[in-house]
Amino acid sequence: MSAAAVPREGTIYTASRLFIDAATVVSPGALGVVDGVVVAAGIPAVVGRSVPPGSTRFEYPGAAILPGLVNAHTHLQIPRIADAVPGSAGAATFVEWILRIVAWKRGAPPGEFARNLASAAAESLAAGTTAVGEIAGPDPAAYAVCPLRGRVFAEGIGFTPQAAQAAFDAVQGAVGTIAAIGAGNPLVTPGVSPHTAYTVGPVLLRMIAELASRRSLPAAMHLAESPAEMEFLRTGGGEIATRLYPAMGRDVSFFRGIGTTIPGYLAEAGLLRPGLLLVHNVHLSRDDVAELRAGGARFVLCPRSNAALGNGTPDVTHFVDAGIPFALGTDSAASVPDASLWDEMRAARAIYRGALPEDDLCRALFGAATENGAEALSLPGGTLRPGAPADFTLIADPGGEGGAAYRNLVERTGPASILATAVAGRRLHERP
Repeated sequence: MSAAAVPREGTIYTASRLFIDAATVVSPGALGVVDGVVVAAGIPAVVGRSVPPGSTRFEYPGAAILPGLVNAHTHLQIPRIADAVPGSAGAATFVEWILRIVAWKRGAPPGEFARNLASAAAESLAAGTTAVGEIAGPDPAAYAVCPLRGRVFAEGIGFTPQAAQAAFDAVQGAVGTIAAIGAGNPLVTPGVSPHTAYTVGPVLLRMIAELASRRSLPAAMHLAESPAEMEFLRTGGGEIATRLYPAMGRDVSFFRGIGTTIPGYLAEAGLLRPGLLLVHNVHLSRDDVAELRAGGARFVLCPRSNAALGNGTPDVTHFVDAGIPFALGTDSAASVPDASLWDEMRAARAIYRGALPEDDLCRALFGAATENGAEALSLPGGTLRPGAPADFTLIADPGGEGGAAYRNLVERTGPASILATAVAGRRLHERP
């Protein structure tokens, strides 16, 4: 039998409701999947004609099918750390929190990073997440068995000129490891991450930017997350200079601030281009956001992490009302209690102060947690339109018609509502 004549395997999933994306909901709805790819989505009778004869059928009355969520900023290898969050006994400030994370990384036993990754990935699937923008942890090899679709960003840290080459070599090595993993696990693909503007100096920043451009890799950077960061970038002073670097045994007394705007600084380094993903963005001005967006950057907001670490709140109102596409991320388990993007959507909703009707706001937030995240990470998915990967989740139907269905979706859905989650058509989580 020729390869062209080999029968294809098809599956039809029928439910009381189908959310194809943040704009289209069908009730009842069906999803047709062949070889891990969506071939049809819509009215059950129509979908049934689009899959091979004899396809397997599953029916879920009282349930809804929706695109798997895209967590655009995660650190899956970082665990929950007791007393790490500012205000607790272990960390009084954001800088103290950073030092707790550094201490954990240095003291973690072999194998812990892979175990943390497996646990966090399982928790993500149980919350309906199918794809992540992951900042690579200390063990890049652990991603060989990652069940989530992931853009894994190899992270570089090195502020002084003397540290740049060794840090860059480590980034290149991690990119090579992640790319090689992708040959065996096609869900995983590499990117690069200059950690932050206060931990990556100008020399290393330019080197990583050039690598990203040369290899057409997306780049992710934590930016404008805390007041301490903004003070350091402005003057070279503050707690980062007086507490963080002395604790690390580093002398950064030569630094007197970036001497320009943040958009200008990133542009000068060659980093501001399409493919740049900026994470947090709490302390950017609206003019900064406009200039960064004009340069090709996209944005990820992490409101729960920002609040927990005492860093303020992102300007959700401006992003929504100005129509600026943004994604959502949960950051790490060291700053948030769970991997639920549903709680992240609700946190963003709670700080919105504009006049957009609730139904439309919830549509926008669902779009941020699905299609916007996939686009920001240059990953397929985030929708269930034909041609998309069959990354989906099955939930208890939240009810409602039209826009109210999206409002109910955001208000009522959480990990307890998740019945099953599939990546590339493979059901990897099912509620017992």
